Amino acid sequence: MATAVIAETSFPESGEHETHWESAVSELLGPMVVHVPTTSRRGQHVVRSREIGDLVLADWDCPPLEGTLTSIVDNRADCASVVILAATDGEERITFGGRELTLQKGALVVASGGRPGEGFFVPRGIRKRTLRLPRTALEAAGSGSSFPESIALGHDRPFVGLVHSFLGEVWAKLPGMNAMETEAARTALVTLLAAAIRAAGQSSAASGSSHLVLRAQLEQWIAHNLHRRAIRIEDLATAHHISTRTVHRTFALTGDTMTGVIRAQRIAGVRNDLVHTDMTIAAIAHRWRYYDPSHLGREFRRHYGLSPSAYRETYAANARDSSRAVGL
Repeated sequence: MATAVIAETSFPESGEHETHWESAVSELLGPMVVHVPTTSRRGQHVVRSREIGDLVLADWDCPPLEGTLTSIVDNRADCASVVILAATDGEERITFGGRELTLQKGALVVASGGRPGEGFFVPRGIRKRTLRLPRTALEAAGSGSSFPESIALGHDRPFVGLVHSFLGEVWAKLPGMNAMETEAARTALVTLLAAAIRAAGQSSAASGSSHLVLRAQLEQWIAHNLHRRAIRIEDLATAHHISTRTVHRTFALTGDTMTGVIRAQRIAGVRNDLVHTDMTIAAIAHRWRYYDPSHLGREFRRHYGLSPSAYRETYAANARDSSRAVGL
């Protein structure tokens, strides 16, 4: 396996300085118009990004600037992305999904939707890391499907420190990772973030209650049996000696349904086979109980934006890793 190759490109200091920031923000975070005050010092800041499979991790050293969304970011779309923002220094004020949030040192913001006119404001500069990843990957890892368009997680939450530390370790070590190690890092990041999002969404009344244990047991049973049979709610209820009503209620407590969880796990299983095996698309479709390769292709493209064959060619474990850095 080849290690990642880092290519660095620096933009010249010119009247296009603001355009370069707008390009970087739009590509890494979402479609935005960006304004950089004329008082901002140029040539002292940088944005670097590296790919972790289909995840994009970026390291930012930003001057004072502000950005405004130019189109709707729909967190309900199958192919939607989620952006994680982790501040290491400075402050950023964010209006996203109808909420006003502040990103400060040690905190996290999870953003998955927004409206034109919303955006961000960096008053004095900020250093942060961002991670963009497919929403369906988080759902398959157990985040739940009903998390809001924006969530702020303070530094006092246990998972937040873990996310910060792991993002830093992955950023530092990614250039030396081979493709299999990169895929392992991707899996670990998605799992950790899904757990952090789910923990943030649990009400104090629900925390520690038996339904959380039952939910985990139901998901594990689905994962174990998914490629073996068509799963009915009656089967799930019988296997756990509970009523179908209890199954419905357990998933509904986080805004999910059994069908939605099965759909997310199936498409995650397909992705895993595309990345780690040489199975044909037809064999993968049969394994995960799709009607045929065409049916699988339509469903996979809806969630990941690529056909199964294109995704395999780009992100298979033996594919070339890539990184890039853009100086601003």
